[in-house]
Amino acid sequence: MLADIPEDRRTKCWWLVMPDGSPLAGDQGGGLQLLLELSRTRFLGQICRMLRLSSAIDSGDRLLARHRKSLGRFVPDGPALRRYP
Repeated sequence: MLADIPEDRRTKCWWLVMPDGSPLAGDQGGGLQLLLELSRTRFLGQICRMLRLSSAIDSGDRLLARHRKSLGRFVPDGPALRRYP
């Protein structure tokens, strides 16, 4: 799904692949879009969009990415779940 993205960009952040197949970088609007896509967080996403907080969400994502190694201990080892329609 991310074959068109260069390898160095692909591993720099997480990616959200939209239902139409278009990839969206997590630190370039993907966080807000993820909130809007999930039914349980849609209302929060709408509020964040209304308040124009997308750049703040992206900044938070970059901050978390800098500490990815230390945060990785909270993620269990093993293959990730994959859900694809």
